[in-house]
Amino acid sequence: MSAAVCAIVVASCDNPHEQFSLVQDLQPEDLRRGISFDLPMEEGITYSTAVVCRLDATEHFKETVDLTFEVISPSHESYKETVAFPLVSNVRQKAALGAGAEVQFKRCGASIDNQWGWRRNITCDTVPGRWMVLVSTKDETDLKRIQALGFSYRGERDEQE
Repeated sequence: MSAAVCAIVVASCDNPHEQFSLVQDLQPEDLRRGISFDLPMEEGITYSTAVVCRLDATEHFKETVDLTFEVISPSHESYKETVAFPLVSNVRQKAALGAGAEVQFKRCGASIDNQWGWRRNITCDTVPGRWMVLVSTKDETDLKRIQALGFSYRGERDEQE
């Protein structure tokens, strides 16, 4: 894992409900098929998720990164959505998104790392277990410029009354 990608991901080894996974050296076909990440969910835990991309900054400028998420439950139900995440490569762009934007960026040579918050306050009271998150893209520009793709989750135990 590169230092630049590590620098924008905050992780704690003390939390057993937290993980960051990164797949590097991606080829367009890998991204077309989708990269699979596990999200083990338990009852009584509230989760937040994020996605990170390392992009070749010399390849084809486009203002968004279009990713499709297919989430598959332990009971094999499938949910799918496509999200256009804003590409941020400088402080001015980040400021334009507003104070509440869940995006971080770091430029490293010819690469830009962007991390976006994806889903927050996820609870799993009905189907606990191993959920699968399959991240893909069909956008030709993104297929050429995404070099690495990562997924993270963080779970916090719900407060008991």
